[in-house]
Amino acid sequence: IGNTWQGDFAIDDVSLSEGGGSTGGDGCSDGISSFPYSEGFENTLGAWTQSSSDDNNWTVNDNGTPSSGTGPSSATQGIHYVYVEASGALTKQAILNSPCFNLSGLSGANFSFKYHQYGSDDMGSIDLEASDDNGASWTSIWDSAGNLGNTWLTADLDLSASVGGNLQLRFNRIIG
Repeated sequence: IGNTWQGDFAIDDVSLSEGGGSTGGDGCSDGISSFPYSEGFENTLGAWTQSSSDDNNWTVNDNGTPSSGTGPSSATQGIHYVYVEASGALTKQAILNSPCFNLSGLSGANFSFKYHQYGSDDMGSIDLEASDDNGASWTSIWDSAGNLGNTWLTADLDLSASVGGNLQLRFNRIIG
């Protein structure tokens, strides 16, 4: 989150589907192995979990955030989405961890999600990070910062380099 309370960030309609090609490494075990996988955060985090190594949380919500001039007024599909409230936050981090994805049986993989980034130009940043070593290390594979307007946008990422192994993703939101 940037230096202002006007920086709510939301995520909805995440999915991982087969496509592409290559090989990847080892990592978390078990987890999701049936694709396509989809999560709409309908009144729950589903298989996603809050990190215990941060100091803020993602919240399941509908019908807008409590801060005026920020955040979405509705979900992209269904009723709910997850977001991080920036009000009252001073240098905070909110991490949302995906389940483990077993990509060993795929010929390729694509991860997509909808995001809403509306508020101040100094609203902080968001990274989508990947780990193929059970969370021992994380690499940013997508990032964004600043006000992108009062609209839902779509990110599509090719995860073909991770095919053949296991992969975990996390949304890492920095506030302040």
